[in-house]
Amino acid sequence: MNLNVKQRIGLVLALLVGGLLLVAVYALSTIDTTRILKVVSQQVKANTGRDLAIRGPVSIKLFPHLAVVAEQVSLSNPSWASDANMITAKQVSFDLQWAPLFSKRIEIENITLDQVQLVLQAAPATTKVAGNWIFDSTSGNTESNDQASSSFGFDLSGMHLNQASLIFKNSGGAVVDTLLVKDFNNRREGNQIQLQAVMNWNNLPLTLKGSTDLWVPLIDNWGEKPTDFALDLNLGINKQTAQVKGYIKFSPKSNPVVDLKVNSAALDLQAITATLSQGTKSAVADKSGSSNRVFSAEPLPFDALPVWQGAVQADLGTLTLPDGIKLESFNASITATADDALILKPLSFKIGSGQVSGDSRINAVHSAKPEVRVRGYATGFNFGHVMTQLGKGNLFSGGPTQAAFNISSRGRSPSALAASANGALQVSVGQATVSNSLVNLGGDFLLSVANVINPLRKSSDTTQLQCMVAYLPVKNGLVQINQSVGMQTDRLDLTLDGQVNLGPETMLINIQPKEKSGLTTGVNPAGLVQITGTLSNPSMGINKAGVVKQATGVGLAIVTGGISLLAQNAAGVVSRSSPCDNVLHPWPQVAGGLLTSP
Repeated sequence: MNLNVKQRIGLVLALLVGGLLLVAVYALSTIDTTRILKVVSQQVKANTGRDLAIRGPVSIKLFPHLAVVAEQVSLSNPSWASDANMITAKQVSFDLQWAPLFSKRIEIENITLDQVQLVLQAAPATTKVAGNWIFDSTSGNTESNDQASSSFGFDLSGMHLNQASLIFKNSGGAVVDTLLVKDFNNRREGNQIQLQAVMNWNNLPLTLKGSTDLWVPLIDNWGEKPTDFALDLNLGINKQTAQVKGYIKFSPKSNPVVDLKVNSAALDLQAITATLSQGTKSAVADKSGSSNRVFSAEPLPFDALPVWQGAVQADLGTLTLPDGIKLESFNASITATADDALILKPLSFKIGSGQVSGDSRINAVHSAKPEVRVRGYATGFNFGHVMTQLGKGNLFSGGPTQAAFNISSRGRSPSALAASANGALQVSVGQATVSNSLVNLGGDFLLSVANVINPLRKSSDTTQLQCMVAYLPVKNGLVQINQSVGMQTDRLDLTLDGQVNLGPETMLINIQPKEKSGLTTGVNPAGLVQITGTLSNPSMGINKAGVVKQATGVGLAIVTGGISLLAQNAAGVVSRSSPCDNVLHPWPQVAGGLLTSP
């Protein structure tokens, strides 16, 4: 039979299509869905200790890819969890490779999950795990597991999530956070995985785009040999972008080693917080058992901090805090060491024209009694600028400010850390105009104290602050105020002495004001004021020592016909120095040597 060129081409194509169909039919005939499900279930049980259940139909699709599609799939939870299942999915699709089927092997290439729900729940304190995300491998039937492994392969080149939700619950089962994944795609390109995702966390829009190293080698090498996992991701947060770049090294029987850098031109935590506040949360923190203390006795989440080594560096052009304060040229680095220490060094940023530097260290982070040290130094900034950023610029203007601190302590709760604190804090504020309405923000108690020590404050809307200084040394939680807090205004000199015990949170503070108008009657009611009680419930009383001293002075004036009183007042006018003098200590000393550290 003679065929022309066109007929010959058609015949070749027909034979090719027919051959492919025969191959497809043979391949499909070799696929046993029951066997596939058994293999997958055995692998899941062996590696997680959980049960994989498929309650819907299982089907085979030929186009556009050879795939096994299962519906109503779930992965069980541990017995203590509030939900029966940790993962539920409406549909799960596994794309299979053709060639391995002829060798009776199953190779999964792509996974697609539709309408997935993942519930992560913290474990009760009585359990030995952190949450339901900690899996227990089970020995089971080792022989059957080995057989299953020999006929099962995982060569993942892509994954797609459609309408997935991640729900975070506390140990009581209440929802505390929700992450909705509208769309998530990854695909293999050479030796990298390309990622792209659109998400929403408690009403906060998130996007993710970038690349990582291949996931399969990381999974295959897990627990057996060291593996470096590089990543370069752009994270979008409420229309803001941050780049996260670096690597994580995983080694058997060792903590992961991290080397990451975070860069962003601007990160606005105020806008992020405002967006999050619009989201809905099912769980509300239970504060019924909290005590009436300034420093909580609730343990800080030291145990929740991951165990790792390495460093994470952040370089942000502008960091806006939730209260609106803008930190410019923000630079920080957190280092984790092999001996369970966390080090924040350096930390530096600008506030207006001022510069702030500091560092901190936590030793024995996961021990029963972590040791915490923080120190810092700030200079060249204007307190009025900070008040303006807080939206209260009409209450305070001016005020060049300098501050330093160096505090060390031990404990797991704020109250324990306060009770064992050692170090010092020092602040100096220069000339400023202060609105009298600023005192009103402190509540009725502070307003009452202000009216007693300065009855003339109501005659003007503002006070001209000339200086304010404070040097507060603390030893084992006891803050001694030995006339080391002073303030001078256009009408009043003010000095404080006494002590504050941060352990029981008690205080005894004497207020010593001096009216600047000149000679007085010798009886100064403000000098009789004493603040006692606790930090959360202060009270105003009488300074008995001040009563005796003033009564003695008045009695002597009566005997001498007032001559002694006139002499005492006149001497006070001549020799009185500023309450801001001789208070401040050398700044490098207060900052714990921070100013001279390399």
